Amino acid sequence: MAGPSLQAPAKAEPDPGPPPDTSVDQARVQLKSIPVGFAGSVVPAAVVSWILRDHVAHSHLLTWFAVLFAAHLGRVAVWVLGRADVAAGRNAHLWLRWLRLSVLGLGLVWAALPLVLPAGRPFDEMLVTAVIIAVCGAGVAQQSSDAWSALLFMLPPALGMSARLLVSEDTTLRTVGGLIFIYFAYLALATHRIQSSFLELSRLHAAASRLSLHDSLTGLPNRLALHRSLQDALDRARRNGTEVAVGYMDLDDFKQINDRLGHAAGDKLLREVARRWTTRMRTTDVLARLGGDEFVMVIADIDPSLAQDELAGVFERIQGAVAEPLRVTPTRQVRIQFSMGVARFPADGGDMHMLLRAADAAMYQLKQRKGRRETWWQVGVRGAEPLKAEADTRPAAAAD
Repeated sequence: MAGPSLQAPAKAEPDPGPPPDTSVDQARVQLKSIPVGFAGSVVPAAVVSWILRDHVAHSHLLTWFAVLFAAHLGRVAVWVLGRADVAAGRNAHLWLRWLRLSVLGLGLVWAALPLVLPAGRPFDEMLVTAVIIAVCGAGVAQQSSDAWSALLFMLPPALGMSARLLVSEDTTLRTVGGLIFIYFAYLALATHRIQSSFLELSRLHAAASRLSLHDSLTGLPNRLALHRSLQDALDRARRNGTEVAVGYMDLDDFKQINDRLGHAAGDKLLREVARRWTTRMRTTDVLARLGGDEFVMVIADIDPSLAQDELAGVFERIQGAVAEPLRVTPTRQVRIQFSMGVARFPADGGDMHMLLRAADAAMYQLKQRKGRRETWWQVGVRGAEPLKAEADTRPAAAAD
């Protein structure tokens, strides 16, 4: 049987990771704007069509309005199909592309409105221009979190309307054409600035979210992230009929290392231990730091028929990771020992909290007999052996 895959080595310092992906936030904002945008576009379209009904062929107006309504139905379809994915953070880039295509379709429809107007009616030209300016301004405000969406919506009607007015024989219309060209250029600049602010806030939000789920010293997942990962592992185990093991680990005599060598050395030791352990874990497993020298490992997707061998392999790698001395100062190295209590799902508990308590109890029981134990790990609590608090006076082993 092939051995489990190993994760890439962890860095000693917390890794800031790649730049946050802002497409999820952009797609969420774009999706939320669809219901409001539907009303904000269809209502003005109905009003202007009603006003122009005596000057424009009914078939032309009806066709244009039907195409606009169909374009909005397409956006509603994107909203219905994509909101669950985007809410869960899935396929954001795909749905953002569909959203951009849908606003481009709307922009092209609005750009076609002046084409149905008869020549020689300045009032109609001014009315349509005013409506397009209003619709584009509102649309750009709704799409401003994504500059591409705003530009794809605005450019077709802006360029089409400006060009039509600039070549008009009416001096007033030519002047209006120049002014609205300047106005749309201003909207484009404003959109770029608003998107820049939105993206910066989105990146800060993503960075804050990551910090809230990771330990600042080691970069490992923290307690909150552990609970989420463990719950996910348990859900998979129930679906697939597999097992999950939770290992509660505590470094032996860590306080004495802090006292003798200083807290900076202790911090370096914790970072190096976390790095070494992470390099020996499978990609499906999770190592978290709860605080101090306490760590929890979640060993997921265990085949019940091979559980003993799989766990033995993981334990061997974890022990081997810290077998060599760890340098904590330029002149000092230390050898560490640790204790790990293990609880297995479903044998030792049916939910996350029961498993963590059982693993903690097994670790505590193991540490009480540290001087006479045979192994550094224990699966489950041994009820036959009474728990007795023992003073631990052994110094941390050190090597120069």
